[in-house]
Amino acid sequence: MKPKQSNLARSNLIRSNLMGIVSLLSVTGLAASANLAYAQNVNLQIELKPGRIAKTELAITPLQAEFGNFALTKSLPAHANGSQLRVVARNLQGEIVHEVVVPNRLHRLLETFDPKTGAIKHAETVTQARTTMDVSMPFGVDIASIQVLPQLTAAQAAQQGFASPVIRLDRTQIQSLISSTKLQKATAAAPTALAAAPTLTTILNNGSTASKLDFVFIGDGYTAAEMSKWQSDAQSIIEAFKADPLLAANLSKINIHRVDIASNQSGADEIDKGIYRDTAMDGEFGCYNIARLLCVNVTKVKNIVSQVLPADGREQIVVISNSTRYGGSGGEVAAVSMDPSSKEVALHEIGHSAFGLADEYDYGTCDTSVEPTPGNVSRLGTRSNTKWGDLISASTPVPTQVGMYANGTVGTFQGGNYCTSGIYRPTENSRMRTLGNPWHAVNTRLANAVFAKYNGSGTSTEVTQTGSIALGATVSVPNVSPNYVQAGNGTYVVKLTGPAGTDFDLFLYKWNGTTSKWDQVAKADGNTSTETISYNGTAGYYYASVKAYSGSGTYTVKYTFPPK
Repeated sequence: MKPKQSNLARSNLIRSNLMGIVSLLSVTGLAASANLAYAQNVNLQIELKPGRIAKTELAITPLQAEFGNFALTKSLPAHANGSQLRVVARNLQGEIVHEVVVPNRLHRLLETFDPKTGAIKHAETVTQARTTMDVSMPFGVDIASIQVLPQLTAAQAAQQGFASPVIRLDRTQIQSLISSTKLQKATAAAPTALAAAPTLTTILNNGSTASKLDFVFIGDGYTAAEMSKWQSDAQSIIEAFKADPLLAANLSKINIHRVDIASNQSGADEIDKGIYRDTAMDGEFGCYNIARLLCVNVTKVKNIVSQVLPADGREQIVVISNSTRYGGSGGEVAAVSMDPSSKEVALHEIGHSAFGLADEYDYGTCDTSVEPTPGNVSRLGTRSNTKWGDLISASTPVPTQVGMYANGTVGTFQGGNYCTSGIYRPTENSRMRTLGNPWHAVNTRLANAVFAKYNGSGTSTEVTQTGSIALGATVSVPNVSPNYVQAGNGTYVVKLTGPAGTDFDLFLYKWNGTTSKWDQVAKADGNTSTETISYNGTAGYYYASVKAYSGSGTYTVKYTFPPK
């Protein structure tokens, strides 16, 4: 028998500095709830404006911050185009613990469609006067600051070497922002210009906001006397959304919320007609001098919605304007009117914001210099190299000519992502090209991949981690930031498989908020390469580790933790 193992130290920098950081935070009064502070993430809501000196500069103001079990914001791929921002979390030594690249939401694509044909009429990218965006980052005790920086191009990086932060928030500032946000939510005070505070009604409840894709419908331009009309209008839009085949097939993954807020006046601004109304979210037709464009004040929208829903309960917000004039818009927040055709505008915009789909029309500013990020457009038009090649029938030629096949036939059709040539789309016509069309197979598959991230049953799912390990080395499970999992009450199962002839050991740890350290709660350290832990545990924060006691090589760990 080999000697009894001592409590393993984690090899990564985050946990090697854990006790020193906890001590520092205790001195500064920031570790009042150490387990909470270490293991939760933070959602930051920030406002973006153009800088004062040049349009290329950026001014950022923090608005709100929330603790929560939010999913971390996903980083854009390296080849993504368009203006971007880099958000980094640093430790006390100034080292980067976590970073993401996100789109610069100040730059917004404007789209308008013909209400009769559904075809695109106008598309352009503009710089907004202001907007609001959310980003979720780890906020363990190792996090000393979070910074937002411009993402430099390769040429800029070669010339400047680094980018200066647009804003830097240290831990004290973030904690203060969290406290003030809690106070705002507790008082639920709406802006003084509004006639009433917002109230929340959940129309469809399939589970926690953390485990579902949450759609939020909120009305603009409805007075206190029109709340019954608003609720009726909202229900008609919600039923239309639920009837869409794609959403209907995934209703178990969706929560639907209605937020009631009264405006001082009824309707919306119609700038081209000289009509102005005092509404809760400043809804206006004719913004950016485009008659069919319906805009709202995103900062006001998010401020109102955040009073009644947490950050993970407002992934997709749809503002409904109390007007029958045709119009709509997308972006961080979708806006539609009560014109019967406006629902299609909202579904198209949700295709962008919720499912990451590209426009498949060929009007706008074309860029064929890089492969587009979305999965429904590509520079590659052959069966073997396009992103959706497995869905192209052997009888369908590629590239595929328009007008030759039934709409919905998957091929590679020339034109898409604002380009008339050089970019291919998967079908002749879909909702991402012309309103009123189906999503079709490729877009449906991409949307279903998004829905698959939301647990429809509330049951545990098995996660697999593979890698290689040297003799005497230790690896963490999970091996990606934030290197732990928040889980619930139940059975924790971890299974390890290593190469034949080796001796790999398996350990399970839980964060102890009282002592501010990780406790070893279970282990499997037999003289074999295959080990299993089955531990009946209470809710908390856990990680496992693998140690190569004898030998080296590849390993596979499969773990199932009960859902939180």
